[in-house]
Amino acid sequence: MNSHFREAFLTAWQSPLRLDAEINSPSATEEALLQFESDFGPIPPTFRWFLANCGGGVVGSEWVDDIVELSETHRRFREEFPASVGLFVIGWDGRGDPFGIDAASEKVLGVDHDNGNLFEVAPNFEAFLAKVLANS
Repeated sequence: MNSHFREAFLTAWQSPLRLDAEINSPSATEEALLQFESDFGPIPPTFRWFLANCGGGVVGSEWVDDIVELSETHRRFREEFPASVGLFVIGWDGRGDPFGIDAASEKVLGVDHDNGNLFEVAPNFEAFLAKVLANS
């Protein structure tokens, strides 16, 4: 993500006019990020930036986990979808489908909870976050 996009995104994310701004989670501390990475492995850089600067909350119509929820999500995801190797899950959509960042392509992919099939949510995390800008 370039610095211009990050700045525009943070302005939109922190706007008191955003209807769902009041349910945002607090930003993650460096200590919490390092603890998560110790337990589950490295966080993709763009999502690490999001956790450190934005916390978690609603992006478009999807819920993106904060650092506290992320640990439980990763435990649950590994139990329910062990074949989805390479997907760093970041939240759950309104249907109960997990979604995350694919390590190889950097696409944001969802996993159909009924059959385990993957589907594209966004071409990358920046495009995923752009939903907030589009609605601000």
